[in-house]
Amino acid sequence: MNTYQVHFLGCKASLSDAMGYAGILQRAGWKEAAEGENVSLVLIQTCTVTMSADAQGRQMVRKLKSRHPSARILLTGCYAQRAEEELTAMPEVDYVIGNLNPNKRELFSKIANASRNEDTDFPMPGEFARTRPFIKIQDGCDARCSYCIIPAVRGKSRSLPVEEVVRRVELFRDRGYQEMILTGISMGGYGKDLNPKSSLSHLMSKLHSLPGNFRIRLSSIEPEEVDEDFLDIFTSSDRFQPHLHLPIQSASDQVLKKMRRQYLFRRYDWIVKRLFAANARINLGTDILVGFPEEDSQAFEETYQYVQNAPFAYCHVFPFSPRPDTPAASYRRESSHAEVTERAAKLRDLAHQKNLQYRSQFVGEELPALLLHGTGEALTGNYIRVEVPEITKKTGFVSIRIHSVDGVRTHGAIVQ
Repeated sequence: MNTYQVHFLGCKASLSDAMGYAGILQRAGWKEAAEGENVSLVLIQTCTVTMSADAQGRQMVRKLKSRHPSARILLTGCYAQRAEEELTAMPEVDYVIGNLNPNKRELFSKIANASRNEDTDFPMPGEFARTRPFIKIQDGCDARCSYCIIPAVRGKSRSLPVEEVVRRVELFRDRGYQEMILTGISMGGYGKDLNPKSSLSHLMSKLHSLPGNFRIRLSSIEPEEVDEDFLDIFTSSDRFQPHLHLPIQSASDQVLKKMRRQYLFRRYDWIVKRLFAANARINLGTDILVGFPEEDSQAFEETYQYVQNAPFAYCHVFPFSPRPDTPAASYRRESSHAEVTERAAKLRDLAHQKNLQYRSQFVGEELPALLLHGTGEALTGNYIRVEVPEITKKTGFVSIRIHSVDGVRTHGAIVQ
């Protein structure tokens, strides 16, 4: 029997793609290789959002080829789209199929001996051990942020039809999954390309009305894509979990303009205030890009002060990395590498404090949570991972009492 391994780098949409390819392989009769078992095919879903992501991809290729010397190596994803020739030249690599390759479906069908009817843009995940399946509802991006390569490697925004999203949610619900994650590259742009047009809030209303004991979590959404309709359904429905990832990148308008972001600071701040007026304990996360060419010390301080005062539960901090073929690659840098490194470290320290502060407020409380398969952890609705020491075969929703938090972990117990 043909056996496979699937690995991924990058965002939740990349993970969803990887799980989708695994589903195609399973439906074609492949078996996921067990530990120590011979592997016929290693599929790596690559990322190219930064130079570091590229380097991690090459490192992963070499490591996995060394570990499985007889396996064929197939690269898919964003790095595969951006630098096909570069990756094809690696001696360890057998196949490279980029996101926008017009023959992607045929090529993957030939490699995997799979049906050509399989959708390789929105592949349906197969059976897997994860507690929380990802459902990619949208791909591509119509924005043109000056630092971002993703529109070039993901293409224009396109959406999975409403009825197909509903079908997949119902399918996972009927399989017994109790939390599903909706993901995409520019998820707030969902539905604009459909005929008739739709929207993320319309889709959410459809999912809210479905019967069943399950919850839905949203992945990242851009500030310009958040409107009143979205906020109304998100904050009023108990189906959608009180956790949102809302990238800010910078709190300086001069930086946001140079980034070509589609909002200014006051718009972002309005969304945050609206969210917390509805639920004061929502888990709000963000992305911050440090050291963008237009960012001087004053612009950085504006961002730092906002993060310090805003109710963020966590922040992902990224030093600016110029990508080839983006406008920002040619911008003159205002700050040295050492200054950018220092700023990133300062923000990460603050983010660590904010996260500890957020988790600490729940010590002594009972929170609804979902036991995560094979991890010894439970995930609360507001996105806190809680270590539960009990050895239990219990699955699904439980009530967790938070006992303590430390710098990294949250500790609790199942309430019997």
